[in-house]
Amino acid sequence: MRSGLLVGLLFLPATFPVQDPSAQAVSAWLRPDSMEGDAGQLAMQLEQSRTAVEPALISAAQNGPDPDTLLQIRTAAESRFDALEPWIVPNSAQIGLSANEIQLVQEKTRDQFVAETVQDFTVAYQSRALVGLGIIADNTAVQVLQNFAGNNASPLQAAAKKVLAGVFSAFSAQVGFSGQPSPSFELKAKFSLGANSDGINPATEAVILRVGTVAILIPPGSFVSNENDSFAFEGAIDDVNLEVQFAPLGNNGFAFHAKGSGASDLTSTGKTVAVGLVIGNDTGSTAASVDK
Repeated sequence: MRSGLLVGLLFLPATFPVQDPSAQAVSAWLRPDSMEGDAGQLAMQLEQSRTAVEPALISAAQNGPDPDTLLQIRTAAESRFDALEPWIVPNSAQIGLSANEIQLVQEKTRDQFVAETVQDFTVAYQSRALVGLGIIADNTAVQVLQNFAGNNASPLQAAAKKVLAGVFSAFSAQVGFSGQPSPSFELKAKFSLGANSDGINPATEAVILRVGTVAILIPPGSFVSNENDSFAFEGAIDDVNLEVQFAPLGNNGFAFHAKGSGASDLTSTGKTVAVGLVIGNDTGSTAASVDK
């Protein structure tokens, strides 16, 4: 057993310098327990603040935790080992360890336990950063993921390959905006899943849609499965009235159609607008042309 199996027991709320909402989003995302809470909300925050958070995620993936966080991990691991060692057998049930885990912990020296805990935390932290880059999925993020995936010596190679498997192989979109009777948009898009994708199921997976600066999380279970393997959702989320449909096109391709109204910033004056789409662990981003 790697000492990482005990990370949940010695949970360390790592501290990060938080200066603005985007830094706070990265801090929350990189916490080792982030997937146990509002993972969808955190992913939406990354998607919404993608330009601001991307450099921090790249740094986290490449450099790992900062020295202060690593010191926290090391100190807590030392304290945990010292507390466990004298009473681990008679109190094993209270701390949730199996007999096999107890034996393996007893076979470790204090230094081994601490070193493995630090290493496991570091890899988990860097892996979370890679998953965050997969949500952003722009050219820069994909290039970083490809660098890790191509490095046979990196302990993050498998994690990077898994994230890359979920990046769309193609994504194109058009958006129209209207200000009457309230700010609204209509998005028409087509996308293709990556060759190694495990597929999508909007009926059971969280869906995040971003149009410009507006990001919307549609929780799992919101979409209804219709004939011909299509999916539809209609409802209001965060003051935005939505109609969303997915329809299969064959060969891992899908048509995506969304209408939304009600958000004050559902407008664009440029020729293109940034669009992002996340379905479970599959994701893509593109610069959609704006219909005038």
